[in-house]
Amino acid sequence: MQIIDSHAHVFEIKDYVNDTKFIPVVSGYSNGSNLKTIKIAKEYKYPFCLGIAPQTVLKEGIDNLDLWISEIRKEKPNAIGEVGLDFHWAETEEKRTLQKQVFSQMIDLSSSMKLPVVLHSRDATKECLDMLEEKNFKYKSMLHFFSGTVEDAVRVSEQGGVVSFPPVRSKKRKDTLLRIPLENIVVETDAPFVGRTIQDVVDSINYVAEIKNLDFDIVAMQTAKNASKFFRI
Repeated sequence: MQIIDSHAHVFEIKDYVNDTKFIPVVSGYSNGSNLKTIKIAKEYKYPFCLGIAPQTVLKEGIDNLDLWISEIRKEKPNAIGEVGLDFHWAETEEKRTLQKQVFSQMIDLSSSMKLPVVLHSRDATKECLDMLEEKNFKYKSMLHFFSGTVEDAVRVSEQGGVVSFPPVRSKKRKDTLLRIPLENIVVETDAPFVGRTIQDVVDSINYVAEIKNLDFDIVAMQTAKNASKFFRI
């Protein structure tokens, strides 16, 4: 059985060693990390995502955004991500407007490439979902490192999307796991920033299995199936 880690920055993991039991979905978040993502994904034949994340927008600005988008278009990612809004870091309306401007272009990019979108939505999950709806986005979405409300998760799952759970416990995550179907759940590490390695996705699976009162193997197989369907692996 192969286990899928739905979101990891493998290129950031020091002394990374491929483990055939685990398949990470490698995710970029900036032009520089996108290029590293492409390189390692092609080396190991991993699924991958490319995008310009909201925190990158605040650090690097948008002067080169058209170039970054053209770089993404040249590749064949499994999804556009991570992209979205991060109101934790965007403390002013000016910064939030800038993030929304870039996210809007990322949604357009996803639509034009007919790809699902992986959402970074810290303190802004509802706003991300509202923007997708306003732009009539027709593809699936994944709530990366879920930290929203139960209502946010239900909204995504009812639209056929998936909610991704890290190896970090919280009451909101527990309540959400009890509410949404296993068929709309995936697991991730966000390695090396949260889980240290992709193998730490086992902790995420154990968490889901515990809350849903299911066997580890059932959760591991179903979340892998869900990720495979979402990312078209």
